[in-house]
Amino acid sequence: MNCTGLSMIRAIGLGLSIALLGSCSNSKKSSGPFTPAAQVNPSLDQRVIERAYRAGEANDFFAISGSQLNQDLILMGFERFMALQRGVLLTRQLRDNFTALGYFQQTTKAGLAELCNQDREFLALAAATSSLADRPKGYPVETIGCENGDTVVAVPLGFDAKIFAVSPLNTFANSIDLKVLAEASRKANGNLRWSDLNPEWPARLVRWAFPVHMPFTTHMQRLGVQLPDNLLLASNYTKIFEAANKDPDILIYSFFSPTLNARLQGSNFRILPVQNRLLGAPVMPSVKTIKKTYPEALETEIMLFVNTSRSKSCIALSFADFLLTFNELILYEQNMAPLLPETRRKTLKRLRQIEVSDDFQSIPFCQFAAQAQSSGKRSVGE
Repeated sequence: MNCTGLSMIRAIGLGLSIALLGSCSNSKKSSGPFTPAAQVNPSLDQRVIERAYRAGEANDFFAISGSQLNQDLILMGFERFMALQRGVLLTRQLRDNFTALGYFQQTTKAGLAELCNQDREFLALAAATSSLADRPKGYPVETIGCENGDTVVAVPLGFDAKIFAVSPLNTFANSIDLKVLAEASRKANGNLRWSDLNPEWPARLVRWAFPVHMPFTTHMQRLGVQLPDNLLLASNYTKIFEAANKDPDILIYSFFSPTLNARLQGSNFRILPVQNRLLGAPVMPSVKTIKKTYPEALETEIMLFVNTSRSKSCIALSFADFLLTFNELILYEQNMAPLLPETRRKTLKRLRQIEVSDDFQSIPFCQFAAQAQSSGKRSVGE
């Protein structure tokens, strides 16, 4: 398969939960859609695009998976990345080859295993994770070894948070105290009542609601919360809203994401501020509080893992470089917290020191990575 030129085609294979996987693979199946790509780059007409996709061997396929949390960040980031590529590559370099983006479902643990699997072609994994809790948050690029000898680098991109929310029917809950929540849930053997959290609230059972793609049991264990036997697991936010609109006792626990925030505001749902007695007053999640005063137990680090032992890993390295270069803009747009300026600078510097082979410079897509690497080497002594 030829992994040379590119244009931007956003072929999204719908799938949801934690991981970013990249690869070049042969596919006879059309990845479409064609019209948007022609509109984005008028010099490439629809017939050329269709011919490239039907010719299978001419396609590069960048497969990505992740939760609803990561979806907008990765898709919009990749779209902008392609716009940058179109600005620096000549049409003759693009030829009839294009890069398609697919979105799939994978957990962080499984994604890392696939990333190291030599029988698979994955280049990278985008994960929302707290599994690297023993390392400082936002710590610059570090290396992880695979059992087969491959090298994976972990690149921090920013932070996200989890939130508690209630419907307009719930007129009493005004905040959540994490310590009280944990202790009361265990004391009630999971059968938590609102009055256990605050004696002035109704003595009705709390009904938990989670998006099914979230590893909620892990999250609750981290918080020390014991769950009841009966839970509401929804395949999407619409199902959660439909249920909560009829029940004031539903307590939603989900991602602090653009999709959810928009739905909450449009439906008059309320995100509850969270209190951690070590921090004092309840804190409302926002892009500013996530990395400062919001409880760490509700925070998640957004990471990009890249297998640098794979051929054409420069595709993922180049994408990582782009996400870091425009980190603040891209993360704020997604209601996430970007890296601190000093951490971002150190991460970029370390990323650009990663060796890529000389033959990558013959691949138009990877010229950006080679140029960034060259720039990084020059700046090492700064």
